[in-house]
Amino acid sequence: MLLHRVIAHLRKQEWTAIAIDFLIVVVGVFVGLQVNNWNMARVERSAEINYLSTMEEDVVYSIGKLEELIAALERQEEARAALYTFSLDPKATMEPHLRDRLVAHGLFHLATLNIRQVTYEALKGSGRLNAISSPPLISALQSLSAEVADAVRREQDETQITYLFSDPPLISGIDMAGPFRHPNVNGAPPPISWLPDAAPSSISPAVMRTLAFRNAILYRSYMTSARLLDVRRMLESHRRIAGLIDQRQAEIGAPQ
Repeated sequence: MLLHRVIAHLRKQEWTAIAIDFLIVVVGVFVGLQVNNWNMARVERSAEINYLSTMEEDVVYSIGKLEELIAALERQEEARAALYTFSLDPKATMEPHLRDRLVAHGLFHLATLNIRQVTYEALKGSGRLNAISSPPLISALQSLSAEVADAVRREQDETQITYLFSDPPLISGIDMAGPFRHPNVNGAPPPISWLPDAAPSSISPAVMRTLAFRNAILYRSYMTSARLLDVRRMLESHRRIAGLIDQRQAEIGAPQ
C-alpha cells in the first residue's frame, strides 16, 4: 500500500509527499529495530537474572561445605597432635574410646572437597559465559576454577600419602574395628553398619609408639596444612564472588 502511494507521488512529482512517505518508512524501520533490541535485551536480562540466581545457590552451598571442610581438617590436626604427643611419651595413657576416635579422625578418614560449580560449568561448556555481563565476576569465576583444580590435585596427593604412610601401620598393628565404629570426620555415620559392638582394647598397640606411626602423622599433617591453605583461599574467593553476584544483581534490578 505504501509502495503504491510512493509510486503515485513520483509520477505526480509530489516531492513533499515523497519525503513524508520516506520518513514514515525510516521511522518504522527504526522503531521496529528498537522494539527488537528491547525484546532481546529483556530476554538477555531475564536469562542473566536466572543464571545469577542459580550461581548464587551454588556459591552459598559451596561456602557452607568449605566451612565444614575447614572445621574437619582442623579436627584432624587436633587429633594428630594428640596422637603424636601420646606416641612420644612412653608413660602416657589414653582412654581406649578416645584413642580409637583419634586414630579414625587423624590417620584413617579423609576430609574431602565438596563444592558446586554447576552453573559456571554449564555456561563455560556451552560458550555462554558472556551471558554474565560482569567482567570482574567472570574473571573471579575463572580464577576460582583454577584454584579448585589445584585443591583437587592436593587432595589426590593426600590420598596417596594415606595409602603409603597411614594405612600400613594401621593395617599391620591396630585393630581397626574400634576406629571403624566412629563417625566420619565429616560427621557421616560409621561406614560399616554390620560391625558388632565391642569394648575397645584397653592396651594401646605397640605400633603407636613407633617412629613409623609418628612419621605417618607428620606426613598427613604436612599435606593437610597445604590443603587448609587451599580451602581457606577458596572460601575467600567464594565470598568475593558472592559479593560480585549481589553487585551485578543490583545493577540489573534483579529481585533480591
